Amino acid sequence: MASSSQVKLAVGILSIGDMGLGIARLLRQHGHTVYTVAKGRSKHTVERIQSAKITTLDSDEELVAESDIILSIVPPRDAIATARRALEASRSNDAIKRRSERKGTAALGQAPSLTYIDLNAISPRSAKTIAGIFTAELSPSLPRRLSISRTFSFRKNSEPEPEPIPIKFLDGGIIGGPPSLKQDQSWKRPSVVISGPGIKDLLPESLITLLNIKVVGNTIGPGSALKACFASLTKGLTALSILSFTTAQTAGVLPHLQEHLKEYSPNTLALATNGLTAMPPKAYRWVDEMRQIGETFAEDGGFGHGSGGGQIYDGIADIYKFVTEETVLGEERVEKRKRGTTAEDVAECVKEGIARKKQKGQGDEDLDQAWRGRWS
Repeated sequence: MASSSQVKLAVGILSIGDMGLGIARLLRQHGHTVYTVAKGRSKHTVERIQSAKITTLDSDEELVAESDIILSIVPPRDAIATARRALEASRSNDAIKRRSERKGTAALGQAPSLTYIDLNAISPRSAKTIAGIFTAELSPSLPRRLSISRTFSFRKNSEPEPEPIPIKFLDGGIIGGPPSLKQDQSWKRPSVVISGPGIKDLLPESLITLLNIKVVGNTIGPGSALKACFASLTKGLTALSILSFTTAQTAGVLPHLQEHLKEYSPNTLALATNGLTAMPPKAYRWVDEMRQIGETFAEDGGFGHGSGGGQIYDGIADIYKFVTEETVLGEERVEKRKRGTTAEDVAECVKEGIARKKQKGQGDEDLDQAWRGRWS
């Protein structure tokens, strides 16, 4: 596949959030067909799908039948469940038949393989769990969907059950913001880091270039590890900024903090300000991402067994959970920003959330855990 520079693929995306939307637009502008499943999605998501002119399908079975590649771009908590959805769909007789017909292999009784790329912010351990899901033998929890003729026919020459659609799995992550079209009509693109066996055989060079894919390993795990290490610094700093700016706001010294950062550490001020203002619509996704980072540090970095690596990011996850559930910032959407568009307002919103929680009597003990985490 890699030898052709003109291959136009059908790419399925689950699901169409801010990042999925940007990638869909990039792919569509360069001639690739983009599919997604809209059934059961929110009105907000359906509007996003329509705005990007993405082709909608009615089911996961249709998605695995029609797509050459599936990109999983969901909140980390949904990564494993989404992979299971794809696996179950790959066992559907209707999907197998349709994929075989579309690829011209119906006579062989075996549908061509599907490439599934997990681009979620998960730990290497979670990525390996997904790899195991796709390579494991058929389990009782995921039974084959037998055709009527197979179930009830006792003819010796009854048609054999077709094999499930084989799924080739790659592990990855996305570093940077969603793709966006610049004024000069070129694209600003994030780095898509991928690891796994046979990447150059599974992905055409044109797609690798278009999506700005960086191959970081030939096994499952390095892609997720790199994403976790990068996000631990960027989103970790944003969490520390929430603590610092909110405390300074409450103490009445936020302008002085900003003044001193500007003079003595201007890069820190810029990173903190940009991180705080971009954070509100994404905080809900970062709760589980921080826990996955903690798992990466504990398992892959060796910072378990009381060394604090995992516990620190459990605490940071609590901070983002507090922002999401206890402040008005949790209501923000990328396309419709109202609050938290300045660092000062982020601090004020969090301050207000703390005050409301104290008034509800849920106060000091819960808040102490949210701020301190579980590394003490």
